[in-house]
Formats: sequence, structure tokens, C-alpha cells
Amino acid sequence: MDAARRTAISNTLARLADGDRSAFAILMTDLWPVVLAFARRTVREGADAEDIAQEVFVKIASRIADYDRSRDGLTWIYAITAFEVRTHLRRLQRRREVPPIAEDAEPADTAPSPIDSIIDEEVSTMLAGALGELSDADRALLGIGEGSFDVALSGTAIRKRRQRALSKLRGMWSTFYG
Repeated sequence: MDAARRTAISNTLARLADGDRSAFAILMTDLWPVVLAFARRTVREGADAEDIAQEVFVKIASRIADYDRSRDGLTWIYAITAFEVRTHLRRLQRRREVPPIAEDAEPADTAPSPIDSIIDEEVSTMLAGALGELSDADRALLGIGEGSFDVALSGTAIRKRRQRALSKLRGMWSTFYG
């Protein structure tokens, strides 16, 4: 977008902040396609993108008093749009985490499949191999094995040593298994 159009958008936002309600119609006419395109590129669902664009203009109307005239207006609008997109995606994520359960639905079978069991066994074997490369003290700090660590250490020292033990374990894992 060229500098003249960006300046016009900033001026229109300033007019709206001053109380000129006709500026909102101008702003919507000019920026609806821009905001909608931004939302569509991110969400890829037409109806959701339109909902986001509507929320953006509601936010603009309600937050116009917070508009800083010394800054670029289009950047402010893009920031609001990005926030609304993130909010929408978080809302979708929450909805997917807890699917609705029908009252007459059978409980799901929670037993692992044979493939899951094989994968769990392989990962356990791989983890045991990587843990075998650590010292007894490091395994004890991670709560694995028979060894013990100095209980006279401060909480900070224990956390730091645990962090180092985990770093060693990660290094071993990446050395062995990529």
C-alpha cells in the first residue's frame, strides 16, 4: 500500500477519534477488503474470516480512543486483526479439545492398539539406553534409579543440576536417535 493511502487511513482514523462518525463508513469501505484478505490468508475459511473482519471493525469503533495519532493507522488495524485472528484460532483450539459427547454414546475404548504398544515398548527401550549413559547422580536427580543426590544442596542448586542432567539426556537422545 502506498504512503498516500496509508496517510489517508491515518487521517480517517484521527477524524473518527475526533467524533466524526462518517469517517467510519469511509474506513470500512477502504479497509474491509484489506482486513478480510488478511483474515482469509490466515484462517482460510470464508465465513470465519468475515466474522473476524466484523470483530476488527467493532474493536476499531470501541477502541478508537486508544488510537495513537503519531503512529501508522494501518499498522494499528493490522495489529487488531492479528489479535482477532489469534483469538479465533484459540477459540477453535479449545472447542476441539473437548468434543461434545452424546448422552447415548458408548464410552471410548481407551486400551492402546497393538501398534501403540509396540511404539511404547521401542521408545521405552530407547529411553533406557539414553538413561544408561548418564551417571548415577544424574539419574537420581531425574528421579530414576537407585542412586541419591546430596540433600544438603539448596533448591536452586538441585534445579540447576536437574537442568544439566536433562540437557545431557537430550544430548544423548539426539546423538543416538537424531
